[in-house]
Parts: sequence; structure tokens; C-alpha cells
Amino acid sequence: MAAPVTWTTGVLTIPGQTGYFAFDNGGPQAARMQYQVGTFVANGASVVTIANANVTSASDINITLKTVGGTVGAVPVITTITPGTGFTITATAGDTSTYNYSITG
Repeated sequence: MAAPVTWTTGVLTIPGQTGYFAFDNGGPQAARMQYQVGTFVANGASVVTIANANVTSASDINITLKTVGGTVGAVPVITTITPGTGFTITATAGDTSTYNYSITG
């Protein structure tokens, strides 16, 4: 059995907006996966742009409801992902809720 992962200062920052998950890859090199979190407000009328330079074509983006606003429908849909720039979402008409997002990878 491999030794447990040891968290060190700067490897994982909570509750900061940026951090890394450390992995034990069994080798001499360090392995880690980038993790970012943030919030955005749906405007219920048009596409919302979320700027985040850490987005890559391999990023996994998850969205969850934080605070209800207006008429909540389905969870907003990610309409575009632009590596190095960010992503855009489209929400249900009338939804002005605040949502959390997390980006891994």
C-alpha cells in the first residue's frame, strides 16, 4: 500500500479560489490537478461570460445553485468553452440566481 498523500502549504488552498489536488503517482515526480471555484449570476435573458484563464479544453466544469433569484429553471447550460479565456452559460428565461462553479483539470 502506498503512503498517504501529505498535504503541504501551497499545494491545496481552502477556502481560497485556487488550489491543487495532490496525487500519489508512485513516481519521483509530483502529480497534481488544478482546481478553481467561483460564482456567477444568471441574467435570465442572454449568455453570461465567465472569465477564467485557467480553463483548458480538458477542463471539467460543474455548476450548482447557490442563491435563488427570479424564476429558477434547469441548471444553466455551458454553451462555449474557450481555453485560456473562460466559458459562457445560458440560463432559463427569468432566472437571476447566483450559481457556484468549479473547474477541475
